[in-house]
Amino acid sequence: MHTNVRDEHQYFDFLPGALLEVDLASRTVLYMNRIALNLFELNQSDIDSGLPLREIFENDSEYARSIKLAEKFGLENYQNRTAYTRYEKQDLYDFMMKKKNGEVFLGECQGAFVLDDARVPVGARIYVRDLSKQRELEAAHVVNEAKYRTLLEYSSDIIFVIDSSGVIQSVNRAATKYLGLEIDQIEGKNFSQLFPPQTVETFKGYLNKTFISGESATYETPMPTTNKAVWVSTSINPVKDQSGNITAVLGVSRDVTAWKRAEESLEQALIDARNANKVKDQFIANITHEIRTPLTSITGFTGRLKESLGENLKPEEVDYFKFINSSSQRLLRTLDSIINISELEAGTLQLDSKMHRLGQLIHLLCETLTADANEKGLKLDCQVLTEDDETRFDQYSIYHAIHNILQNAIKYTDEGSVTVLLNRVDGMLQLTFTDTGIGISDEYRDRMFQVFSQESEGLAKDYQGIGLGLALTKRYLDMNNVEINVDSEKGSGSTFTLIFPNPPDMK
Repeated sequence: MHTNVRDEHQYFDFLPGALLEVDLASRTVLYMNRIALNLFELNQSDIDSGLPLREIFENDSEYARSIKLAEKFGLENYQNRTAYTRYEKQDLYDFMMKKKNGEVFLGECQGAFVLDDARVPVGARIYVRDLSKQRELEAAHVVNEAKYRTLLEYSSDIIFVIDSSGVIQSVNRAATKYLGLEIDQIEGKNFSQLFPPQTVETFKGYLNKTFISGESATYETPMPTTNKAVWVSTSINPVKDQSGNITAVLGVSRDVTAWKRAEESLEQALIDARNANKVKDQFIANITHEIRTPLTSITGFTGRLKESLGENLKPEEVDYFKFINSSSQRLLRTLDSIINISELEAGTLQLDSKMHRLGQLIHLLCETLTADANEKGLKLDCQVLTEDDETRFDQYSIYHAIHNILQNAIKYTDEGSVTVLLNRVDGMLQLTFTDTGIGISDEYRDRMFQVFSQESEGLAKDYQGIGLGLALTKRYLDMNNVEINVDSEKGSGSTFTLIFPNPPDMK
């Protein structure tokens, strides 16, 4: 070969691809650049020892095919020692090639002859590119395309492509179900030919908006079909070419008739619920008036009657008046509980949180309920062990919550005592109610704060009430961020503990 050829090799290592050089006389590989050595997993010593050209092909058949292609492009010039004058561009050819370790790969090759001073071919330079990964990607692309085509064809949604003039370029099979036309009767037509004017105008507005703004759009509209009109939700998305120009839109239309009906049913249900709530509120307002007014008259006139009879009352008649008064108060408490729980459920109760002395509220409630404790022969002991008893709460709701707990402690204790203790523990105001009453079972403790829940139920229950007291208490405490803990054992009394949060300016 020409002596200057080898001098060129120093530049070939900087090429971005694999390049090898072959001697036509010996059909051996004389040179490989750095990338080619890596591709074939060879060392320079393999080249220096004279690597046969045959060794880089998978088999004799591929090697023979390479020689035949070389002959096609003028190998006879080498054999006849004549000048090479053909310079047409050679095509790319694929060969199954082999690495040193025997691993086979698909190589894309393009060659050119190396000429001596007389322009006679003496060698060949071959550019090689490993196509294995590309072929794998192409194969995967074919598989994925088939999968997507299958998904597209079997999708229940209508999938379509429309160009800027409104011509339908492509649709899937779902369109035939809704339009009653075959695919070849749909593709190539302007969408205005397939739908009524109102549907066309709506779609045209969104179509133009997408072409102008390049943004996706979604809308709902009724669409006539072969059998009936259905509601469809359509989303259209721009399709861009390599230059970023919008050439078409890809659309997906989904039948949402069932959703629309469900939505309408839900709206109607909400309207019905609001109406029912109004009826309930009106009913509560009416029954409050119809019960509270007569009860007020009964208790008022009963008191006047008792006073007018004075000393003429017999002992058993005094008990009658006590029974009338306690029954009236019981009815009023029940009525107030129903009204309060209704306000809480409706979310109409408004808090008025302010700084208050909790100890004062405890003393007031204890004074109020001392008579009830004395009537049952119970000792009611209320102690405020801290002067730092100021905290923030809504007085109305906390008053009723504490009242319910203390009243229950007295109600469910037949003998012994009820102790109320207010103190600061770990910097937090802690209020405890301890009684020697009947206690609470483990199973009831899980549902004791539920509405209309009582441990003793039925007409033969041991204690009066409708099961709203603790439910109201828990809601009142939650509204004020007051934590409640219950420690109780059936037959061994109960301890209710309330932990009040510190106001923000005290933290």
